Amino acid sequence: MKLLRVGPPGRERPVVSQDGRTGYDLSDRLPGTPDALLSPVGLELARSVVAAPGDTPGVDLREGRIGPPVAAPGK
Repeated sequence: MKLLRVGPPGRERPVVSQDGRTGYDLSDRLPGTPDALLSPVGLELARSVVAAPGDTPGVDLREGRIGPPVAAPGK
């Protein structure tokens, strides 16, 4: 499972991917904080979406910018 942020700088969306080609957009299901993906709630949500994506929007990871799962990584 890979945790990512996808999109233009400053407007990235939290995404989870299992295969590195397709991801699932979690932005509608996570709180608005940039680092919510790494919270216990965010990690559990990512696990559940990978196990059963259902109607979670897909994201083609071969197009666009991919960034780290945190908004502002430390030094």
